[in-house]
Amino acid sequence: MNSSMEQITISIPITQTNRDKAEQFARGQSNSKKAQQVYYNTLAVLVTNNYLQMLDVETSLQQSYSWNVVARLSTDIADLNLPGKGHLECRAIKTGEDDCYFPEDVWHNRIGYVVVQLDEDCKQGKILGFLPQINRTKVNVRELQSLDKLLVTIHEQKTVVQLHQWLEDIVTTAWLNVEEVIGKQAINPLFVFADIPSETVKIDKIKDAVEQLYTSQNEVNKIDSNAEKALTHLLKNTYNEEIRWKAAELLWEINPENPAGGIRKAIDLGMYLRKNAIALMVAILPKPDESMAILIRLYPGNNQTYLPQGLQLAGLDIEGNTFFTVQSRNKDNYIQFKFTADLGDRFNIRVALDDANIIENFVV
Repeated sequence: MNSSMEQITISIPITQTNRDKAEQFARGQSNSKKAQQVYYNTLAVLVTNNYLQMLDVETSLQQSYSWNVVARLSTDIADLNLPGKGHLECRAIKTGEDDCYFPEDVWHNRIGYVVVQLDEDCKQGKILGFLPQINRTKVNVRELQSLDKLLVTIHEQKTVVQLHQWLEDIVTTAWLNVEEVIGKQAINPLFVFADIPSETVKIDKIKDAVEQLYTSQNEVNKIDSNAEKALTHLLKNTYNEEIRWKAAELLWEINPENPAGGIRKAIDLGMYLRKNAIALMVAILPKPDESMAILIRLYPGNNQTYLPQGLQLAGLDIEGNTFFTVQSRNKDNYIQFKFTADLGDRFNIRVALDDANIIENFVV
């Protein structure tokens, strides 16, 4: 190893508590080879976690894939979650090894990669360096970049909303329940142009809408008299995305806490858009193939009726290319776009009004 590499390595003691945790995870594996892999992976994560905590970088072991028992059994992962930023992969090598192995499972959905050299007794871990991305299985340690670049990458990393964590009720404080941001009467397309005189009439309209959804799916004979149960059935058994979203929105009206309706959160954008009362809502519906149906919607906030004319909602892929653009017209109650993304996909949402704009970053 060259002298420049020696100058930037960081040695971190591995405590008995760390080794006990690694041993605990290893015992749950099906064979000795897998157990050793999990043991080393866990120590690499813990060494990196201890190092970053020394530098006051926020980390979360519990939100890391490597802390999930199912993920440890089925994949070769050694990630450390940095809340609001993403996952850092921490790969282990033993003293005397020059090449580090990176399985294809970890080539994506990572903000970077660190290599940790473990001594023979696993009592010390040496963080050798950093790589911002990986596209092959083996990397020589001489190719690693300085740890300074790791810290720069972490601090420059924009806050990323991790949508899959919403399913585990892990949500950053900026994102609130829809009613807290938009008000109790969050707009449902079913009622936008209707004057609802009473709750009874509203319930009747919901029942009529449920029956229409069943009719469109040729399930008239299966409709449940209980609207909530009927909608839950549709959401679990219908593959038509538009029908699923209509069923979800009706379920939000009946029981917004029903998990079958997915999850929706909102954030107030007023302070970024010249104090215009605008709220961004994101709703997610998990799909059987582990992809996610996503609804992006802009609402007027502060009990306003209409969005300002010319408000633009756009979706950007990871390379900055626009994959949708929607613009409000005169007297629009809301604007929206729906799409499907796979686990690990990253995208940005840009909201712009005149010369003011804000971008929110997401990963599925």
